[in-house]
Amino acid sequence: MRYTGDVRVVVIGAGPVGLVVAALLGRRGVDVRVLERHAAPYPLPRAVHLDGEVLRVLQDVGVLGRFQAVSRGMPGLRLVEPRGRVLAEFARDSAVGANGVAESSMFEQPALERLLLDEVGDRVEWGVTVTGVDGPTVQTDRGEIRAEYVLACDGADSFVRRELGITSRVLGRPQQWLVVDVRGDGVVDWGGVHQVCDRRRPATFMRVVGDHYRWEFRVDGPADPRTLLARWTPVDDIEIIRAATYTFRSRVAERWRRGPVFLLGDAAHEGPPFIGQGLGAGLRDAHNLAWKLALVLDGGDPGILDTYQTERAPHVTRMIRAAHIVGWALSAGPVRRSVIGAAARLPGIPTAALRFSSPALDPGRLVRRTPLAGTLCPQWRTADGWSDDLLGPHPTVVDLDSPYAEWLRGAGVQAALIRPDRIVLGTAKSTTDTIRLSEIATALGGHD
Repeated sequence: MRYTGDVRVVVIGAGPVGLVVAALLGRRGVDVRVLERHAAPYPLPRAVHLDGEVLRVLQDVGVLGRFQAVSRGMPGLRLVEPRGRVLAEFARDSAVGANGVAESSMFEQPALERLLLDEVGDRVEWGVTVTGVDGPTVQTDRGEIRAEYVLACDGADSFVRRELGITSRVLGRPQQWLVVDVRGDGVVDWGGVHQVCDRRRPATFMRVVGDHYRWEFRVDGPADPRTLLARWTPVDDIEIIRAATYTFRSRVAERWRRGPVFLLGDAAHEGPPFIGQGLGAGLRDAHNLAWKLALVLDGGDPGILDTYQTERAPHVTRMIRAAHIVGWALSAGPVRRSVIGAAARLPGIPTAALRFSSPALDPGRLVRRTPLAGTLCPQWRTADGWSDDLLGPHPTVVDLDSPYAEWLRGAGVQAALIRPDRIVLGTAKSTTDTIRLSEIATALGGHD
């Protein structure tokens, strides 16, 4: 097959980030094509966790209900000593958080990708190798394709990032970890995540879904999975379905855009897995960029695309720093473990440890310096469940006559302008300010 004609957006990479941004653009009427070098989706599990805020992205894609059917809410966290004694336990009181979904969900990546492929459909071209990117023109082993914008979702070893000569800022030392996925019956007796605090061999283990369990061990070189697993579970009763050694890096690209080409997901940033935010960060990228790109392609101001990196890079940097703190706790020796155990028993600490809320976006062109600005708006409970159906694909002003009244009153404001990615652009305390928010929403409508 040789490509002919033009397409508005080319997405390079059909992993979850590429599929989500393609689905979001498609739902907004944008002609998009996804190029994937592999001949078929990768069949083995990789990412296994998403938080409640990121599930709102899947809600916008239209797959939330189906995702919930193939995932499970994760009930909390245990800190474990090297010999297995529980140092501290942080259990959640409810499976439903402020976003109307589980605050933490476990799943298998192939199951998520199948749902996303149902949405993206024949927009994906499999077995296509990208050999060059020259502005909006993408060269492949099957010919050339011209686009208005190119979105590089091609992973940590991104060809596009290297092709464009984009360097990264290093935030921490790389670490080698062995990730082992197994199947078995009742391998772990609690449904939460176990973090093993061990200076010599920090580790993490958990049940994913069904009879699928995962262990992650820090290693200094080649290691035998069964030898490491034998410390925690009878190895004769399990089937190892994958064992892979990864080098976890902490770095953020210096530039997330060069002309019409954008980096998303691992192509733009990498962090350690200790807070389970790797895939979530990439899906936040997709949600942030998709609505802006759709608006520009519909006639809006191209200058808003400059806010992609200024909003996302500081946010993901803070998340990587938070993961470093958890990694510090995992590498605890006896003295540090005793301090952590004592701190975990202080009033309010267990609840605070599980109340996930990502940092607010920094103030800028699309985030005003007002209460709530830069944060994710909540959902409200309806007779059929939780919903934000009042919000559509365009910036929306909500006021005290909407289901958001209680949330607005709690912040001492009377109106809020909510972006299509459900982030609060700004709030108003007076009628005059509310009118101004409406004017901004109209200006962001994207029409001449």
